[in-house]
Amino acid sequence: MKTCFFVLLFLFAFTCSQKPHFFPQFSCHTIDFIGSRMGQTDLADIDNDGDLDWVTAEAPWSGDSLAWWFEYQGPNTWIRHVIGKANSDVGGDCHDIDGDGWIDFWGGTLLFRNLGNGTFSRHQVGTIFSHDSQFEDINGDGKIDGLANWDQYGLVWYDIPADPTQTWIEHMIAPVSEHKIHGGVSPHAVGDLDGDGDADIVTGGAWYENRDGYGKEWQQHLNIEFGEEHKYGIALKTWVVDLDSDGDEDFVQSEADNPDSRVAWFENDGAGEWTRHIIKAKGDRQDFHSLAVADFDNDGDLDVFSGGGPLSTAPHKCYIWENTAPKNIKPTADYWVEHIVAEKPCHEAVAGDVDGDGDIDICSKPWSTGDEHFYVQNLLIP
Repeated sequence: MKTCFFVLLFLFAFTCSQKPHFFPQFSCHTIDFIGSRMGQTDLADIDNDGDLDWVTAEAPWSGDSLAWWFEYQGPNTWIRHVIGKANSDVGGDCHDIDGDGWIDFWGGTLLFRNLGNGTFSRHQVGTIFSHDSQFEDINGDGKIDGLANWDQYGLVWYDIPADPTQTWIEHMIAPVSEHKIHGGVSPHAVGDLDGDGDADIVTGGAWYENRDGYGKEWQQHLNIEFGEEHKYGIALKTWVVDLDSDGDEDFVQSEADNPDSRVAWFENDGAGEWTRHIIKAKGDRQDFHSLAVADFDNDGDLDVFSGGGPLSTAPHKCYIWENTAPKNIKPTADYWVEHIVAEKPCHEAVAGDVDGDGDIDICSKPWSTGDEHFYVQNLLIP
């Protein structure tokens, strides 16, 4: 009798320690119907009105190749504005690069300075036409640098001069002979992976150790088993983050430009070694050409978003994998609960609190399967 009582007490305590499987609803809204093969995306407060706006640009073989920003006024009301003529494949990122209080846009070979009156000035800054572009502090000097990748050139970072409209100073991390990766270092592939206090980089099949701490000497470690070669070679989306909250940097990757992709997170085992945990296995025939890691249900841990890109089998699906692992338990395969939050073609999606209500929303668009840019509103907080 006493044994049964303690068994019941244990089961009650264990059940109470589990997180409830409550997950928010999402609603889809159209931003605009504006064309396909638009790759460069971000969410940023372009007009300094306190909310996030949608930024995207056409690849240079897509007609007039314009970059645009869409002013958020409400879930169903977005005002289209031209930034300027674009020149990149997929990579783009936003940051106040000149420190004037207005968010600028970098895509491929171009910097667009936000002049603060709804217009931009366009500057060739010596950077490469790219598939991946992001702003990071690579050399640890407290200032933002540029990171870019293109499978026709290699993996490079740029020291940005005091006048960012002048030529950016290029530093080679890995030439194309070593790093012929179609996509790998976006949207967030930089972090202190080895715990030595400087910025390392994760990409397709490898991570690059910042040996001198200043981004001048790099060591390649080929010990990441993920990513398959398909139509465009190896392509991945990468997000460096402490996913299991144990104090070191892990990372999440989704396979892109792959007709039956997977999503996985890689646990940092120390000394630059990794244990792979599958979040999404093959079988749904989706091309996961997007990745966002965020707390979508506001329960204190990180969830994972991706969606079906151009090589997917219809219907294209947008997923969030909810992290249901109890506190201090690593989120291995059994702890990920799948939610479909939209059924639309999805490419280079980004996440942020668009409507300013305290939960994380998503904006996305297709590549070659339609022209609807869309906003997936998180209804967690009314």
